[in-house]
Amino acid sequence: MPASRLLALVLAAAGLATGCGKAGSDSANDFTGVKKDVAGTVEDLESAARKSDQGQICRSLLASSLIDTLRSSGKSCTSAVSDALDDADTFDMTVKSVTVTGTTATAVVDSKEKSTNDTFRLVKEGGRWKIGSLGD
Repeated sequence: MPASRLLALVLAAAGLATGCGKAGSDSANDFTGVKKDVAGTVEDLESAARKSDQGQICRSLLASSLIDTLRSSGKSCTSAVSDALDDADTFDMTVKSVTVTGTTATAVVDSKEKSTNDTFRLVKEGGRWKIGSLGD
């Protein structure tokens, strides 16, 4: 799968938009400790995408492995994120559950617009949780 398509799926699954629509609920507050930190990263991704802040997404929210995948397509991270944001739909999302195992985590995300949940895989890099991929 082309890297830009992968990122588009990640952002679309999260229900991210380019500044229109209602912001998602702050479901990170439903968690405590490390789980709250993981859910907060997913919410930070939504917030940065709503502001079209490709720089923040690339600098702070995507794992280096995902950035490397994006770059392998011949685009910079910010260019690939910009393209993905242009393709993303608008809808609210809620982090339903978080599982943490050492330096990896999963966050199950529910959307009012979709009948299925999406699972984000996160990794801890530089002391911060970052989006590594969208799983099944």
